[in-house]
Amino acid sequence: MDLAPSLLISVPQMRDPNFDHTVVLVLEHDEHGSFGLVVNRETRHTLGEFCRSQEIDYRGVRDAKVLYGGPVGPTQGFVLYGQPHELVGETAGREIVERELWFGADLALLEQLAGQRDTPYRLLVGYAGWAPGQLDAELAAGAWLARPVDPALLFRTPPEEVWPRALGDLGIAPGTIVVHAASNGASGDASLN
Repeated sequence: MDLAPSLLISVPQMRDPNFDHTVVLVLEHDEHGSFGLVVNRETRHTLGEFCRSQEIDYRGVRDAKVLYGGPVGPTQGFVLYGQPHELVGETAGREIVERELWFGADLALLEQLAGQRDTPYRLLVGYAGWAPGQLDAELAAGAWLARPVDPALLFRTPPEEVWPRALGDLGIAPGTIVVHAASNGASGDASLN
């Protein structure tokens, strides 16, 4: 399976608190390293509060939360969104990830999405990053399970249900996963991210 794009599901034995019970959308994976976004961890900040702080008109769900995208670059914002409905103009960094899944890192994009109700979206702060070869070693050590991207899982599933549902969709009960140490000594500890 090509890792970018894909969803990585942390195994229950994940020791890194940044990734315990998480699902990560991998957006880049090559010889230079890997980049992804945790898609199932809420922050304490609501999307409405964030939009008001940026003077953006917000018309979405009142209790929707900003998501924690990962431990790196905690002040950087990213937007994941579904198939665009009536988005106008070009926005910086806007690109398709998969059919029905787009990605951007632009306040103008967030402003358009916040002002409508047709396109599903998530605002994430921070990201997950891996050095060259690091993610491959973690996969070999059994720290992650990879699966195809599913926009319904990202946009129609409450964040707290994404991890168990991602495992369940693979036919796996969390308690049945056993981690085997790889022969190269990788421990599955993702704390270097």
